[in-house]
Amino acid sequence: MTDRYGKSDLLSSLVLKILACLLMSLDHIALLFVSPVTQETLYYVLRAVGKISFPIFAYLAFRGTYQTHNIRNYLLRLLIPALLLDAFGYICSFAAGISIGSNPLIGNAFTDMFLGVLLVYLLKRKDRYSFLAILPFAYAFFSTFPIDSQYGTLFKTDWGFFSIVLFLSFFLGKEICDFLLVDKARRDGVEEDLYLRETGFFYGKVTSCVALFFTEALFYLIFRLDNAAFVLPNQFVPIGTYSTLAILFILLSSPKKGYSSHRIQYAFYLYYPLHLVLLGLIAIGLGYL
Repeated sequence: MTDRYGKSDLLSSLVLKILACLLMSLDHIALLFVSPVTQETLYYVLRAVGKISFPIFAYLAFRGTYQTHNIRNYLLRLLIPALLLDAFGYICSFAAGISIGSNPLIGNAFTDMFLGVLLVYLLKRKDRYSFLAILPFAYAFFSTFPIDSQYGTLFKTDWGFFSIVLFLSFFLGKEICDFLLVDKARRDGVEEDLYLRETGFFYGKVTSCVALFFTEALFYLIFRLDNAAFVLPNQFVPIGTYSTLAILFILLSSPKKGYSSHRIQYAFYLYYPLHLVLLGLIAIGLGYL
């Protein structure tokens, strides 16, 4: 069901989040319980499908940066689970004797989304504080450098430099899109704010899809160049490249939030750490870690 601006009612934000959570769970189940050696096909399929989840989460987090009424609370809701999850991962490493560098429970998507939202917030301020955007960018970049084979990288993230470039691409795409829409509104003699409200979401999600495709292509090119492969997320080629399929879900997204309440909102924030903690404890108990 669509209107003249192509706004689909198929996937509200709530439905997108549910789908992303399900896909993410498949990725984590495969990561912790499926052997890439003895169950290669199953491992490959589950992880490839699961990788679609992160660009969806990143897209929703990017939108949230413009929709939230309290950016500090929004950043805290991303930072606190990120810190707690990493703390749990470190505890598991010491308790189970797992090297930190090989522990999949350390480094999580909440860290990536926190850095991305912080980057976008600082850039869209367009004042002297915007220069501080170099800090989350630098954190994500240096998270790709291992300092020790046992410890891994000093800065822990899930998607590393890829995620921060994706958020930057989302931001630049929106800036260009809004500029062109405002220019068109002026030429057509239409009220700018009204025109942005009526058409902004449709053109914005298309621009976000272009930004995602550009980021995926850029990192695939980095893979082909080989000498800069250290900035690639783990197993980006071939498994991670399937995250490009998130474009299909973003194109079908709707500006509608869907059913919303504080309980629903916090349930999504809790699901990621709780399901990962549960899966991690089961994996340790069964000897998979």
